[in-house]
Amino acid sequence: MTISEDKMLNRRQFALRAASTLGALAAIPAVFSDQLAAASKLENWIDLDLERLGAGASPELLAKDERFWARVRTSYVLNPSVINLDHGWTNPTPRAAVDELVHGARRLEALPAEELANIFFGEGNLKLHTAFAHALGVPMTEIALVRNATEALDTVLLGFPLKDGDEIVCSAHDYFAMLDALDQRRARDGVVLRMIRPPIPAPSLSALAELYEAAITPRTRLVLVTHVSNLTGQLYPIQRICAAAHKVGAEVVLDGAQALGLHVESISDLGCDYYGASGHKWLGTPVGIGILWMRPEHVKKIWPMVPPPPISPEVPAMVRFEWIGTSPDYILPAAFPALNLHRSLGPAKKAARLTYLASYLRKRLQADLPDARFYAGTDAGMSIGITTFELPAVSSDDLQKELRERYLILTQSMAGNERTPEIRGLRVTPNVFTSLAELDRLVAAVKAIVR
Repeated sequence: MTISEDKMLNRRQFALRAASTLGALAAIPAVFSDQLAAASKLENWIDLDLERLGAGASPELLAKDERFWARVRTSYVLNPSVINLDHGWTNPTPRAAVDELVHGARRLEALPAEELANIFFGEGNLKLHTAFAHALGVPMTEIALVRNATEALDTVLLGFPLKDGDEIVCSAHDYFAMLDALDQRRARDGVVLRMIRPPIPAPSLSALAELYEAAITPRTRLVLVTHVSNLTGQLYPIQRICAAAHKVGAEVVLDGAQALGLHVESISDLGCDYYGASGHKWLGTPVGIGILWMRPEHVKKIWPMVPPPPISPEVPAMVRFEWIGTSPDYILPAAFPALNLHRSLGPAKKAARLTYLASYLRKRLQADLPDARFYAGTDAGMSIGITTFELPAVSSDDLQKELRERYLILTQSMAGNERTPEIRGLRVTPNVFTSLAELDRLVAAVKAIVR
């Protein structure tokens, strides 16, 4: 046997061991109370002081408690010279997660051939699946841990069985990477894309649902919908859209990248068939972890993006979507501190805080810049976390650049997308620990630039 053949065999044996080891997941009762018990035994980085400080207060009341959120801020190591208002792309991960990330990388690289196996086959892998499943409110056997939301969603969009003439309903406001995947399927398989174009701002959730209902036909096989638009901050009526799709036998892929960590429902209660999201947004895990969920009855028909090794029947079927070959598995244990901080706060408190900050920012902008046009409505349930606004005769690209270079404030221009030329706004995404003073500085800086 040659050296290269020996290496190939070892990689295959590693994959088979991984599959059999993850089979232990199937032996753990898929009862949600048991998952909670398992999650409570995770490495204990939970901030008990935060739990104590936030105890007894309603999410809406706690949202206005600047001292509490300043205490949350101390869990992070942030760049002190920049006001970061671009958390819609990537959240920072807590200090304890960064420490574990560095420690894990050093440990792995000191003896990678052995440490990779220790990480992948260790008890922590089972606990990590438990922790992410808890965040989604589903059994751990129904999720796969991948690298990001794009990989999770593309697994379904590219692996779903479709033939020439089948229709996919999507939106011009879906994330660009998902639309790129659908364009590839159109070119490769001859599928038909029926793309809606939501108004800005949408007059109501009902109006958005009606757009999807009108686009869905008996030939529709798949519907892609975004829970919260990264472009506008608009929330979508997921359950009604799912019901319309299921009425004609179509299935729904839900992009939860901007919502996971902020909604309290179980993913399965939303009505979708497939769900993909990243850990590095509102869960705050290190970059490099994504979550894929799908209803068990759909798993066998989805082709994995990377062909997995043979997997025994007792292994959870979702394992087939996790195989990518050798990868930096030390990222996975570093997610525990972030997930525990998330649990100590809870999605309801985080959502209430972001809603409060967005409302405060909008009122300040309306007072100082009355010509500002907002991309999402103010009614309850229309938006969360993200504020995108446009100023007449002001380039958002130039505004973003001057805010960063002159005022050291980081935002995101949403202009320049060929699919959505009507979107020309500046996106502001605070974090839960963002202070009102920082939002005041943003408004003052924008006002000074416009003048």
